[in-house]
Amino acid sequence: MWILKIGGSWITSHLLVDLLKLLKKQAEKENILIVVGGGCFADSVRHVYKNKKMSEKTGNFIALKSTELFAYLLKEIDTDIDLIEDFGSFSNKGNLKVWLPSKVLKKESSFISNWESTSDSVAAWLYNKINAKGLLFIKSLKLNRNSYNLKYLQKQKIIDQNVGKYIFNRNNIKIIGPEIVGYLKNYCQWEKIFLKMKEIEF
Repeated sequence: MWILKIGGSWITSHLLVDLLKLLKKQAEKENILIVVGGGCFADSVRHVYKNKKMSEKTGNFIALKSTELFAYLLKEIDTDIDLIEDFGSFSNKGNLKVWLPSKVLKKESSFISNWESTSDSVAAWLYNKINAKGLLFIKSLKLNRNSYNLKYLQKQKIIDQNVGKYIFNRNNIKIIGPEIVGYLKNYCQWEKIFLKMKEIEF
């Protein structure tokens, strides 16, 4: 299984439909599980929280739920996508799968529920929890280097501050921008595509 984290800023990207179509082709051969960000939905939750309209605990949970709004948007774009809550359904092959994390993480003490944990941390936590082959962060900004240090990505607010707490000594963790669409068009084998992604160094 491969875990792909699609950033919430992809909600408004003109490349989103192409990305889904191309990943759907890969899902015919590979077991792909997607974690999505909350984007503008999560921003709305943060705005309400900053105006003191809710507690941090409630705000964090609603922000987590907001990522599921993006998941339902993906389901609207491609009705074949499977929206999954429980780990037991992860092994099914054939369709793209998007994880709805709130049910599991609401009761999970090992997940840090604060504003430093975005959907990046959700994907990292899941990668550490299950036996996945690799983790890929798909961002909406172009990344020009061949590799990136995690602390640099965190300083630039490209990846959240808690990711490193979940990954530990795992490898095969990479990041890419919208150029992934071109790679998916030009290469058929997922392993070759993954090799083209940018390394995250710890």
